[in-house]
Amino acid sequence: MDEVRRKAGLNGNLQDMKLPRGHYKAFIELHIEQGPLLERAQTSIGIVMSIAAPASLRISIEGAGGHAGGVLMPDRKDALCAAAELILSIENAARSSGAADTVATVGVCEVFPGAVNSIPSRVQLTLDIRDTNQARRDSVMQTIERAKQNLSAKRNVFVQSELLNADAPADCAPEVRVVLSDSCRKHGFPFLEMISRAYHDSLFISRIAPTGMLFIPCRHGYSHRPDEYAAPEDIARGTLVLAESLAKLSASAGFRSTD
Repeated sequence: MDEVRRKAGLNGNLQDMKLPRGHYKAFIELHIEQGPLLERAQTSIGIVMSIAAPASLRISIEGAGGHAGGVLMPDRKDALCAAAELILSIENAARSSGAADTVATVGVCEVFPGAVNSIPSRVQLTLDIRDTNQARRDSVMQTIERAKQNLSAKRNVFVQSELLNADAPADCAPEVRVVLSDSCRKHGFPFLEMISRAYHDSLFISRIAPTGMLFIPCRHGYSHRPDEYAAPEDIARGTLVLAESLAKLSASAGFRSTD
Protein backbone atom coordinates (compact mmCIF):
# COMPACT_ATOMS: atom_id res chain seq x y z
CA MET A 1 0.00 0.00 0.00
CA ASP A 2 2.86 2.38 0.80
CA GLU A 3 4.33 1.75 -2.65
CA VAL A 4 1.03 2.59 -4.35
CA ARG A 5 0.65 5.71 -2.20
CA ARG A 6 4.11 6.95 -3.15
CA LYS A 7 3.44 6.40 -6.85
CA ALA A 8 0.34 8.54 -6.46
CA GLY A 9 2.40 11.31 -4.86
CA LEU A 10 1.07 10.73 -1.34
CA ASN A 11 4.19 10.75 0.82
CA GLY A 12 2.87 11.79 4.23
CA ASN A 13 3.14 9.72 7.39
CA LEU A 14 -0.04 7.68 7.86
CA GLN A 15 0.27 7.97 11.64
CA ASP A 16 -0.08 11.73 11.33
CA MET A 17 -3.46 11.25 9.62
CA LYS A 18 -5.01 9.19 12.42
CA LEU A 19 -8.20 10.85 13.67
CA PRO A 20 -8.74 11.04 17.45
CA ARG A 21 -11.32 9.12 19.42
CA GLY A 22 -14.59 11.03 19.31
CA HIS A 23 -14.01 12.38 15.81
CA TYR A 24 -16.76 10.11 14.47
CA LYS A 25 -20.22 10.42 15.98
CA ALA A 26 -21.32 6.90 15.06
CA PHE A 27 -20.79 4.01 12.67
CA ILE A 28 -23.40 1.53 11.41
CA GLU A 29 -22.71 -1.51 9.26
CA LEU A 30 -25.34 -3.41 7.26
CA HIS A 31 -24.52 -7.04 6.49
CA ILE A 32 -26.10 -10.39 5.73
CA GLU A 33 -26.32 -12.52 8.86
CA GLN A 34 -24.00 -15.26 7.53
CA GLY A 35 -26.10 -17.70 9.52
CA PRO A 36 -29.64 -19.18 9.48
CA LEU A 37 -31.26 -17.69 12.60
CA LEU A 38 -33.17 -14.80 10.98
CA GLU A 39 -34.45 -17.02 8.19
CA ARG A 40 -35.59 -19.68 10.65
CA ALA A 41 -37.37 -17.06 12.76
CA GLN A 42 -38.88 -15.47 9.62
CA THR A 43 -37.60 -12.13 10.91
CA SER A 44 -36.58 -9.19 8.75
CA ILE A 45 -33.84 -7.54 10.78
CA GLY A 46 -31.17 -8.48 13.29
CA ILE A 47 -29.74 -5.86 15.63
CA VAL A 48 -26.31 -6.89 16.84
CA MET A 49 -25.50 -6.60 20.54
CA SER A 50 -21.90 -7.84 20.50
CA ILE A 51 -19.32 -9.08 18.01
CA ALA A 52 -17.19 -12.16 18.59
CA ALA A 53 -13.49 -11.97 17.81
CA PRO A 54 -11.09 -14.70 16.79
CA ALA A 55 -7.73 -15.84 17.94
CA SER A 56 -5.80 -17.61 15.20
CA LEU A 57 -3.05 -20.17 15.69
CA ARG A 58 -0.73 -22.02 13.34
CA ILE A 59 0.18 -25.42 14.80
CA SER A 60 3.00 -27.58 13.44
CA ILE A 61 3.32 -31.27 14.28
CA GLU A 62 6.60 -33.01 13.50
CA GLY A 63 6.64 -36.80 13.45
CA ALA A 64 8.74 -39.22 11.41
CA GLY A 65 8.19 -40.22 7.81
CA GLY A 66 8.81 -43.53 6.18
CA HIS A 67 7.46 -46.01 3.68
CA ALA A 68 3.83 -46.94 4.23
CA GLY A 69 4.67 -50.62 3.96
CA GLY A 70 8.07 -50.66 5.61
CA VAL A 71 7.37 -49.16 9.03
CA LEU A 72 5.30 -51.27 11.42
CA MET A 73 2.53 -49.64 13.43
CA PRO A 74 4.24 -49.80 16.85
CA ASP A 75 7.22 -47.92 15.43
CA ARG A 76 5.34 -45.05 13.83
CA LYS A 77 5.28 -41.36 14.68
CA ASP A 78 2.53 -40.46 12.25
CA ALA A 79 2.06 -36.70 12.28
CA LEU A 80 -1.39 -36.88 10.66
CA CYS A 81 -2.75 -39.33 13.23
CA ALA A 82 -1.47 -36.97 15.92
CA ALA A 83 -3.12 -34.04 14.14
CA ALA A 84 -6.43 -35.91 13.94
CA GLU A 85 -6.35 -36.49 17.68
CA LEU A 86 -5.52 -32.84 18.32
CA ILE A 87 -8.32 -31.61 16.05
CA LEU A 88 -10.85 -33.64 18.05
CA SER A 89 -9.40 -32.22 21.28
CA ILE A 90 -9.86 -28.71 19.86
CA GLU A 91 -13.48 -29.48 19.01
CA ASN A 92 -14.08 -30.87 22.50
CA ALA A 93 -12.48 -27.82 24.13
CA ALA A 94 -14.94 -25.52 22.35
CA ARG A 95 -17.93 -27.76 23.06
CA SER A 96 -16.99 -27.91 26.74
CA SER A 97 -16.68 -24.15 27.32
CA GLY A 98 -20.17 -23.92 28.80
CA ALA A 99 -21.39 -21.41 26.21
CA ALA A 100 -22.86 -21.73 22.73
CA ASP A 101 -20.91 -18.65 21.64
CA THR A 102 -17.58 -20.52 21.78
CA VAL A 103 -16.54 -21.98 18.42
CA ALA A 104 -13.29 -23.48 17.17
CA THR A 105 -12.42 -24.40 13.59
CA VAL A 106 -9.40 -26.07 12.04
CA GLY A 107 -9.80 -24.71 8.52
CA VAL A 108 -6.40 -25.66 7.07
CA CYS A 109 -4.60 -29.00 7.31
CA GLU A 110 -1.44 -29.35 5.22
CA VAL A 111 0.14 -32.82 5.13
CA PHE A 112 3.74 -33.51 4.14
CA PRO A 113 5.00 -35.17 2.01
CA GLY A 114 1.47 -35.86 0.78
CA ALA A 115 2.01 -39.21 -0.92
CA VAL A 116 -0.29 -42.22 -0.65
CA ASN A 117 2.55 -44.61 0.20
CA SER A 118 4.39 -42.32 2.61
CA ILE A 119 3.78 -41.90 6.34
CA PRO A 120 3.03 -38.22 7.06
CA SER A 121 6.11 -36.70 8.64
CA ARG A 122 4.74 -33.22 9.23
CA VAL A 123 1.33 -31.55 9.47
CA GLN A 124 0.52 -27.87 9.71
CA LEU A 125 -2.87 -26.78 11.05
CA THR A 126 -4.44 -23.34 11.11
CA LEU A 127 -6.92 -22.84 13.92
CA ASP A 128 -9.61 -20.20 14.50
CA ILE A 129 -11.16 -19.81 17.99
CA ARG A 130 -13.97 -17.28 18.51
CA ASP A 131 -16.12 -16.08 21.36
CA THR A 132 -17.96 -12.99 22.56
CA ASN A 133 -16.20 -13.39 25.91
CA GLN A 134 -12.43 -12.95 25.76
CA ALA A 135 -11.70 -14.67 29.07
CA ARG A 136 -13.68 -17.74 28.01
CA ARG A 137 -11.96 -17.83 24.63
CA ASP A 138 -8.55 -17.56 26.28
CA SER A 139 -9.49 -20.37 28.67
CA VAL A 140 -10.26 -22.60 25.67
CA MET A 141 -6.85 -21.70 24.23
CA GLN A 142 -5.22 -22.82 27.49
CA THR A 143 -7.14 -26.11 27.30
CA ILE A 144 -5.84 -26.62 23.77
CA GLU A 145 -2.30 -25.86 24.95
CA ARG A 146 -2.57 -28.62 27.54
CA ALA A 147 -3.94 -31.00 24.89
CA LYS A 148 -0.92 -30.19 22.72
CA GLN A 149 1.50 -31.04 25.50
CA ASN A 150 -0.27 -34.30 26.33
CA LEU A 151 -0.33 -35.27 22.65
CA SER A 152 3.39 -34.62 22.27
CA ALA A 153 4.20 -36.94 25.17
CA LYS A 154 1.67 -39.61 24.20
CA ARG A 155 2.64 -39.91 20.53
CA ASN A 156 6.28 -38.88 20.77
CA VAL A 157 5.89 -36.04 18.27
CA PHE A 158 7.06 -32.44 18.43
CA VAL A 159 4.23 -29.89 18.55
CA GLN A 160 4.67 -26.13 18.40
CA SER A 161 2.26 -23.27 17.82
CA GLU A 162 2.43 -19.68 16.64
CA LEU A 163 -0.15 -17.09 17.64
CA LEU A 164 -1.20 -15.22 14.49
CA ASN A 165 -3.68 -12.83 16.08
CA ALA A 166 -5.91 -12.47 19.13
CA ASP A 167 -8.39 -9.61 18.86
CA ALA A 168 -10.76 -8.57 21.63
CA PRO A 169 -14.53 -8.94 21.18
CA ALA A 170 -16.64 -5.78 21.03
CA ASP A 171 -20.04 -4.57 22.23
CA CYS A 172 -22.28 -2.46 20.04
CA ALA A 173 -23.16 0.93 21.51
CA PRO A 174 -26.54 0.94 23.33
CA GLU A 175 -27.34 4.43 22.02
CA VAL A 176 -26.93 3.27 18.42
CA ARG A 177 -28.94 0.10 19.03
CA VAL A 178 -31.85 2.21 20.37
CA VAL A 179 -31.96 4.24 17.16
CA LEU A 180 -31.93 1.07 15.05
CA SER A 181 -34.72 -0.57 17.05
CA ASP A 182 -36.80 2.64 16.95
CA SER A 183 -36.61 2.65 13.16
CA CYS A 184 -37.65 -1.02 12.99
CA ARG A 185 -40.65 -0.37 15.24
CA LYS A 186 -41.67 2.70 13.24
CA HIS A 187 -41.93 0.62 10.05
CA GLY A 188 -43.33 -2.50 11.71
CA PHE A 189 -40.25 -4.58 10.94
CA PRO A 190 -39.84 -7.47 13.40
CA PHE A 191 -36.27 -7.76 14.68
CA LEU A 192 -34.06 -9.98 16.80
CA GLU A 193 -31.27 -8.88 19.09
CA MET A 194 -28.33 -11.04 18.08
CA ILE A 195 -24.68 -11.89 18.47
CA SER A 196 -22.39 -11.50 15.48
CA ARG A 197 -20.15 -14.53 15.40
CA ALA A 198 -18.36 -13.40 12.25
CA TYR A 199 -15.56 -10.87 12.01
CA HIS A 200 -16.62 -7.42 10.78
CA ASP A 201 -15.21 -3.93 10.23
CA SER A 202 -17.44 -2.83 13.11
CA LEU A 203 -15.26 -4.74 15.57
CA PHE A 204 -12.37 -2.38 14.88
CA ILE A 205 -14.38 0.81 14.36
CA SER A 206 -15.95 0.27 17.80
CA ARG A 207 -12.55 1.09 19.30
CA ILE A 208 -12.86 4.71 18.13
CA ALA A 209 -16.60 5.36 17.71
CA PRO A 210 -20.02 4.22 18.96
CA THR A 211 -20.92 1.39 16.62
CA GLY A 212 -23.99 -0.58 15.58
CA MET A 213 -24.68 -3.45 13.20
CA LEU A 214 -27.73 -4.52 11.22
CA PHE A 215 -28.23 -8.02 9.87
CA ILE A 216 -30.60 -9.12 7.14
CA PRO A 217 -31.43 -12.77 6.34
CA CYS A 218 -29.44 -14.77 3.83
CA ARG A 219 -30.84 -17.89 2.19
CA HIS A 220 -30.04 -21.03 4.23
CA GLY A 221 -27.48 -18.96 6.14
CA TYR A 222 -25.02 -19.44 3.29
CA SER A 223 -22.07 -17.06 3.10
CA HIS A 224 -18.63 -17.04 1.45
CA ARG A 225 -19.88 -19.37 -1.26
CA PRO A 226 -21.21 -18.87 -4.82
CA ASP A 227 -24.87 -19.41 -3.89
CA GLU A 228 -24.88 -16.71 -1.21
CA TYR A 229 -28.16 -14.78 -1.64
CA ALA A 230 -30.18 -12.07 0.07
CA ALA A 231 -33.68 -11.21 -1.18
CA PRO A 232 -34.17 -7.71 -2.66
CA GLU A 233 -36.99 -6.97 -0.22
CA ASP A 234 -34.72 -7.78 2.75
CA ILE A 235 -31.96 -5.61 1.30
CA ALA A 236 -34.49 -2.78 0.90
CA ARG A 237 -35.69 -3.08 4.51
CA GLY A 238 -32.14 -3.13 5.82
CA THR A 239 -31.16 -0.14 3.70
CA LEU A 240 -34.19 1.84 4.89
CA VAL A 241 -33.36 1.23 8.56
CA LEU A 242 -29.70 2.03 7.90
CA ALA A 243 -30.42 5.32 6.10
CA GLU A 244 -33.04 6.46 8.57
CA SER A 245 -30.83 5.64 11.57
CA LEU A 246 -27.85 7.48 10.08
CA ALA A 247 -30.06 10.50 9.45
CA LYS A 248 -31.34 10.50 13.04
CA LEU A 249 -27.86 10.15 14.49
CA SER A 250 -26.61 12.97 12.28
CA ALA A 251 -29.42 15.31 13.26
CA SER A 252 -29.73 14.48 16.94
CA ALA A 253 -27.77 15.82 19.88
CA GLY A 254 -26.24 13.28 22.23
CA PHE A 255 -27.54 10.30 20.22
CA ARG A 256 -31.14 10.89 21.32
CA SER A 257 -33.68 9.40 18.99
CA THR A 258 -36.25 11.81 17.53
CA ASP A 259 -39.61 11.19 15.89
